[in-house]
Amino acid sequence: MDEIKTNVDVANEELSIKQRAFSNLAQGKRHLYVRDYSEATASLAEACKLFDEIYGPAANECGEAYFNYGKALLELGRSESGVLGDAIDGDESDSSEEADENESDSDKTGEITGDQGEKGSEDVPEEAEVKTKEKDDLPDDAEVKIKEGEHAEENDEDDTLRLAWEILELAKIIFQRQANDDKQFNLKLADVFLKLGEVSLESENYEQSIEDIKACLNIQQQNLSEDDRCIAETFYQLGIAYSLKGDFDEAIVHFKEAIKVLENRINKLKYKSKNGLDEPKENDPFYSIEGEIKELNELLPEINEKISDMQDFKKETMKSLLAEMVKAKESPKEEPSSSSSAQESSDFDVKPSISNTSVKPTTSDTDVKPATNISHLVRKKRKLEPESESEKSTKLSCVETLKPESKPPE
Repeated sequence: MDEIKTNVDVANEELSIKQRAFSNLAQGKRHLYVRDYSEATASLAEACKLFDEIYGPAANECGEAYFNYGKALLELGRSESGVLGDAIDGDESDSSEEADENESDSDKTGEITGDQGEKGSEDVPEEAEVKTKEKDDLPDDAEVKIKEGEHAEENDEDDTLRLAWEILELAKIIFQRQANDDKQFNLKLADVFLKLGEVSLESENYEQSIEDIKACLNIQQQNLSEDDRCIAETFYQLGIAYSLKGDFDEAIVHFKEAIKVLENRINKLKYKSKNGLDEPKENDPFYSIEGEIKELNELLPEINEKISDMQDFKKETMKSLLAEMVKAKESPKEEPSSSSSAQESSDFDVKPSISNTSVKPTTSDTDVKPATNISHLVRKKRKLEPESESEKSTKLSCVETLKPESKPPE
């Protein structure tokens, strides 16, 4: 009887753990839907912990919990980076407002004239000194706090994104095991690749981001229709990744592909609407074809604006490169003495077979060779100058006496 009771207690305990696990998973999804990322992260972390206790780490049953937890961490990392910028702006504005108030107070005290000014001249400087000290201290303290907060927030953001990547990698392994020919798990795997690409974007690892998003696109194109909005979104994310990498041509190509998919979707929806094929979606009772067409038409100008931005960035990049090339070509002309000396040294050192070829001075030539080569040439001239043996011996003796003084200090 005791053994039976023990087994029953264990079964009830496992059932309660499962209930808690699925309850935390449902709560985390709800928090994620309403964009309460902090609460979503807490609930989903607890859900993953409970699923690990029940099924074991990285079990197939843990895939959905891992995926949602990774998404919540990604969004939390994004929100942390946004809060950091707002906090810095707010602190700077507060400190500037306090500084302006202190300046206005000091201006008011400086407007005292006549007898009042003479009577208050002894007291006002003390107050002014206190205020100036406070005014000098406040910006420094605010700057220190801003820097400390900035470093702390950056470290927290990096840790959050790193954890998001690790959790999503676990979800990827689980869904890869289950994918095979299952369309549902293949699409889940595509979603994981897309989120991994977004994590890499936030971490500025653009090569890895492009690789993951392309893997997502490949799976979607095999399992979805050509006009599916998910494919358009993936093309758009690829365009963003290429634009951040600086490859504007590829970015334009993928933005145009996103527009093409959306236009095909609009044409297909118009055909359905014209023939009365309006079928409401199961997960959205308020869905209508007209509403989706309107939504898609609003997205097209935004993507076209991105394309024009890429074209402008490309032009600016070309202008800056041309300006640098022109500056590099004009820089030798600005230093004629160094270039002429370098050319003189090159004419002296090069072989006769290539003496007539044009040799451009490099940085090392202009910095080192001219000085040594000029002294070498001067020494040669000095050997030819003496007219008599007595004069030559006199000069040599002078050089020998001056040699110890010319040595650099050790």
